[in-house]
Amino acid sequence: MTTPFDRPLSGEEFVLLGELLAGIPEPYEPMEADHLDGYLTALVCLPKRPPVGEWMLRVFDVRSRPEAVLADRRAQQDLEDLVFRRFNSIERDLKAGRPIDPIVYEPDEDDEHETETIAALAPFAAGFWEVMDRWPGLREEDNEALASALIGILRHMPEELAGDLLPMQEQLNEESPFENYDDALGDLAESVARVAEITRGWRRAEKKNGAKGRKGPASGKGRGNGRTARRRKD
Repeated sequence: MTTPFDRPLSGEEFVLLGELLAGIPEPYEPMEADHLDGYLTALVCLPKRPPVGEWMLRVFDVRSRPEAVLADRRAQQDLEDLVFRRFNSIERDLKAGRPIDPIVYEPDEDDEHETETIAALAPFAAGFWEVMDRWPGLREEDNEALASALIGILRHMPEELAGDLLPMQEQLNEESPFENYDDALGDLAESVARVAEITRGWRRAEKKNGAKGRKGPASGKGRGNGRTARRRKD
């Protein structure tokens, strides 16, 4: 039996998600949609999930202030519904062995160098790390398989947040650089699938030559910058 929360987001709803997040008033600091996707993906991967009321507050404000809501109650309810549906969609894909299809913002038009495009995966990694750092279950230091899978995600952490991970990032970028954005995104999706297999017991689908995931053109807005969301390509 399906519910309204089982429907994947449409292209227009991805846009709306970004707009509603950006509409939360100052001084509150909501997540942007690309960061949110990493955050929700990590929550899905947790062996034991925190209460919804606990993790949802951080979506709307970095300090989890309960006053961080939209002035329009209907719009706030729409925003919460979109977040829940996106969470369920990510969980459903991972459970079925399908690759994640993260929200990734394109770089500015005058900044199209491939390295910068790959760097667009950094907000996803930062959102994933936020869950790792706040709740137990993804930082089991005695689990080498899990630690290895997480490297494929954390190598994309933004420099200002990388801290002790920076030497690892530099080594990987020198010894195992990605050829292009699709190569980096495919590796990220595979790493997430490995994490979910270890922490949730969801088996990965057999990897096929040339498989790049699904196509879903959509766009979204970051807070005040109007960037366009780039989706996985076939």
